[in-house]
Amino acid sequence: MSKHNQTGQVGAGFLGWVTTQWKRLPEGFRWNIEDTFLPEDIAERLLPREEPQLVIRLAGYRDIIGHIVFSFFGWILGIVVVAAVGTAVYSLRNGSTITQALTYALVPFVIFIILVFTALKERIEYNQWRLLKTNARFIISIPQHGTLFLVDNIELKDLPKVLDTNWSPNPLWRTFQFFTGARDLSISLAAYKFIEGTARVGDSLVIPDVMPKDVYELRKLVFKVPKPPAPQKVVFSSPQKIIISNEE
Repeated sequence: MSKHNQTGQVGAGFLGWVTTQWKRLPEGFRWNIEDTFLPEDIAERLLPREEPQLVIRLAGYRDIIGHIVFSFFGWILGIVVVAAVGTAVYSLRNGSTITQALTYALVPFVIFIILVFTALKERIEYNQWRLLKTNARFIISIPQHGTLFLVDNIELKDLPKVLDTNWSPNPLWRTFQFFTGARDLSISLAAYKFIEGTARVGDSLVIPDVMPKDVYELRKLVFKVPKPPAPQKVVFSSPQKIIISNEE
């Protein structure tokens, strides 16, 4: 939980300033936009005296392009500028006109823009999947089927009944799962229903690519092991005689 901002505090620097200005906008407008990408700061969404216990998101490799682009944005932009200048110079030296050289120089920037939009789309889709367990609710957030950048939120008073982990049907993600231990997590909210001939649960929500440590923490909340009985206190109504034996 430490890596998530649950206190409502904002960071320092330019991003901190942007966050402060954003939070000054009307709450209803902000929440409507924030529902698209589910930011980490959930403090103002909680009920009175409600505290988060567990937050689960997709495995990090589902945001690998976004992580690379946004973590090394300056370096990537620098490489693009160098590539554009190099392309223009090379084109001029090989007899191209200035117009042609400038056209060729735009190619790295076009690729860069496509990469940024791909990273942004991946980051938003990554953030749209979230399981949040608090001391009051169990909230499942998933992208709305058939729409772009809309999220469905399901709030449960009780915990799910069945947890089932399976391999992804996608060969690419299945390869990542092989090396990381992640699995697709099926959550059944009501009755036990199994698909004939398999060990899969039917009528369930599927959260793709959940890391094993997150599944383990969720299991500890769903399947609570009974505590051992507490030692019983014995009270004697009268003083007792204690006999100490010296026999070995």
